[in-house]
Amino acid sequence: MKFGHAFQEALKAESYPPHWVEKAIPYRQLKKVLGKVREELERHGYDHDTLHRLLAERNARYSLETDESSLLHPELVVRPPSASADSPVPSSWTKIKALADSTTAESGAIQLREPNPSGGQQQVWVKIPLDSDARFFHILQTDVNELDTLQVEERRSMNGSIMALGSEIAEVAKPRKGLINLSKSDLYRWREIFELYLAAQVFFSTNEAAGGVQNSEKARKQLVWFQNEVNKRQLSYKFKLESSAAAYRRFLELNATLLQNVQFQELNQTAVVKIIKKFDKQTSLGVRSVLPKAMNTTGFIAESIAKDICAQLSNDVLAIVPQTTDYTCPICLSLNWLPIRLACDHVFCIRCMIKMQNRNQKHCPLCRADNVLNATDLNIDVKLMTYLERWFPKETKEKQAYNELERRRELFGELAEDNSPPCCVM
Repeated sequence: MKFGHAFQEALKAESYPPHWVEKAIPYRQLKKVLGKVREELERHGYDHDTLHRLLAERNARYSLETDESSLLHPELVVRPPSASADSPVPSSWTKIKALADSTTAESGAIQLREPNPSGGQQQVWVKIPLDSDARFFHILQTDVNELDTLQVEERRSMNGSIMALGSEIAEVAKPRKGLINLSKSDLYRWREIFELYLAAQVFFSTNEAAGGVQNSEKARKQLVWFQNEVNKRQLSYKFKLESSAAAYRRFLELNATLLQNVQFQELNQTAVVKIIKKFDKQTSLGVRSVLPKAMNTTGFIAESIAKDICAQLSNDVLAIVPQTTDYTCPICLSLNWLPIRLACDHVFCIRCMIKMQNRNQKHCPLCRADNVLNATDLNIDVKLMTYLERWFPKETKEKQAYNELERRRELFGELAEDNSPPCCVM
């Protein structure tokens, strides 16, 4: 299937909004204009092979320049060959020679004279008129700029949705004081959902082998995996508050919108790459290497909407519910309770700190600073402790119980784990 047809089918198949489709790259129109570009060049005596030879021998220069309005202006200048006894002018270049000797309105060519770097006579160049070429890049530039504008509008819209969603989730997931009041909060459901979402790495991967923005197909698969895991654990059915269920639906809708944006962006980027590749193949002008810089586009070509939106999603939504992995002791890998902050600013739980001191370990396990034996109860980070107690009530209770059990083991050995019933006096 030819790309032009496949491109139109893809625009229809994904149910993009009509105003998106209207701003899609006009691939078929550009292809028709490209045919006019080729005809124009051949009419002036520059078929593909001739241009390739001239450019390779530096007897031709092609550039895309922008004016004060940032509009693209293609320019082709050719240095006609001079005949000699050993190297006569090829018959295929006779028209080039004629253009060099004429500046008539009919040909439209303009002679340019430049200083000769090695001295002697000035070099004569011929500027070739490129009306169809200019029209091709005007159409392409206009549509790419419109796509940039569309992306800015979509980013603004999604940013607003993210901020609103963040406020909703902050309300339903905020911690309530004490374990008894947890029934009024969906903190732990949202924590598990966000933990799965972070693990899915839907739009942005931190994997060393394939880091960075995910392509739309990979993002779609990861989003499906995330939804399947949430359903498998029945997390969306365990919400205690109706507003949590509504917020979760909006969270999925936001991800679906972002995925559709990524797909649309990729589709149009492919269309640009294809038409420029076809342009170079038919003209040999080498536009592919200079076009992105010449167009000076800041959104469609150079950036990805996924990167920006994921950053805001992380800051305004995911960060609302802190994860235990961000507050684990680097030694025992459980919640950092009670948190001891050393002079080097590294934090460890109190039990691991006591064990290090009992073993007479002087140095911080992370930076090797000699400050472990100097730590006392004054090193307890009270602010962090209060934060952990508020956001991780279950985990702090479990860690306290575990710490007490460890202390009994140190004092009483196996007797500390005696689970026999208490003695009763009859």
